[in-house]
Amino acid sequence: MSSAVNTTGVNRPARLKPALGLVAACLLAGVLTGLAAAIVNPLILIAGLAGLAVAGWAIRTPERALWLLMAVIALVPRVASPVSIGFKPTLLDAALFLLIAAWLLQLTRHTLDLGSLPITLPLFGLMGVAVATFVFGLPNGALTTQVVRRFAEMLLSLAAVFVIIAILRDAAALRRTVKVFIVLGAISAAVGIFLYVIPGELTIRLLSALRPFDYPTGPEVLRFVRDDPSLLQRATGLWIDPNAFGGFLLVVGALALPQLFATKPVLPRWAAVLCAGLIGLALVFTVSRGAMLGFLVVALLVGSLRYRRLLLVMVAALALVLVLPQTRDLVAHFADGFMARDLATQMRFGEYKDAIRLIERYPALGVGFADTPDVDLYIGVSMMYLLMAQQMGLLGLAAFLSVMAAVFLYAARAVKPAWANDDLFPVWLGAHAAIAGILMSGIFDHYFANIDFHNAVMLLWVVVALAVASSRAAITAWLLQSRECVNAAG
Repeated sequence: MSSAVNTTGVNRPARLKPALGLVAACLLAGVLTGLAAAIVNPLILIAGLAGLAVAGWAIRTPERALWLLMAVIALVPRVASPVSIGFKPTLLDAALFLLIAAWLLQLTRHTLDLGSLPITLPLFGLMGVAVATFVFGLPNGALTTQVVRRFAEMLLSLAAVFVIIAILRDAAALRRTVKVFIVLGAISAAVGIFLYVIPGELTIRLLSALRPFDYPTGPEVLRFVRDDPSLLQRATGLWIDPNAFGGFLLVVGALALPQLFATKPVLPRWAAVLCAGLIGLALVFTVSRGAMLGFLVVALLVGSLRYRRLLLVMVAALALVLVLPQTRDLVAHFADGFMARDLATQMRFGEYKDAIRLIERYPALGVGFADTPDVDLYIGVSMMYLLMAQQMGLLGLAAFLSVMAAVFLYAARAVKPAWANDDLFPVWLGAHAAIAGILMSGIFDHYFANIDFHNAVMLLWVVVALAVASSRAAITAWLLQSRECVNAAG
């Protein structure tokens, strides 16, 4: 009996050691957390810890990393690090690097087959022209850290197209990704609507709280038509710029529209209707004429190709917009634009003339991304195509258009396989309609080609990757099914 008592007594300190170690670790963690909270803004600390947890979750698979990239584009596209390392890296930079890292960690499962992709040569051609124009344009202006960083971000966005295509290898992955993107788009739209309808003073306070993350502050966070508070307010969400926010809503709206009528939607029908409704309402609140015209092209394309009921919905929606008194100012804003009566449209025409003058002087390779060699010229115009020609010349514009042509030529090959695939067709149609909408909106806006809008540039190339991946998946599934039919018949 005494022997048993002695044994228990000897083992008790040993049993207490792990518990004491755990208590000490918790105390140390608490002290360090308290010190960090006292030294660093608690908002930054919470965001950093949350970011580490999300990054650990996302890097486990490339598909998760892609979803994280889309979440950053949708919800926090302009958040930058509060700590400068010569520049302030953005959350989008981190998400892009994480995507590439996650893909490299599983390279054997998500291999690249560049030779089989029709966009490989055009896309490499665009990257080559971009590098050439950057180098040749160096004497035209100061080579700042900001210019180098923005240019590097653009090249990484172009290279990420191949990574995303490698990740999205089948219909299941494409459907999951589009579902995530639509839901994220609806959440972003809901945030934009919330910030739009609440009192302006509260919107200013909420958005100004993001100052540590390099967001603007003060009354300037509220945007109005022609910057006149007496005119229509414009929704921005967390995108800062209402036109860029409208471009984002155009893209996610294009992905959502086919799901409303699809035989096998990626979301329950009620959820698809809710998401599309939020996205559409937020798009109207942006008062972005370019994005809304792009969305009109999307709806016409989706409705005329397959889902004819959408055309009836469009007619009803346009009739309401024209009749309702709440939309009278919006209709007048569109009419002023078409008739060139408003100041914004007149300024655009002036920008177009100046841009054409620059292109006439430097037609082949443009002037690069830093500055112009002539004091009477400047880089900047509210048209995606003219901006490309300014910076990369007509050669760069031709390279970009060749990429778009390759995407749609590949889509033409995939029409029959995609049409016969109920799982893939809505995804395939939505992605290509989104590109068509972007190309339309690019006539009136610049953000999809402006390196200062990395979020919009990245969004464009994500959609290009979705379109190409959906065409490839449809063709692959069609060929596999054909082989199985031949084998069964043999």
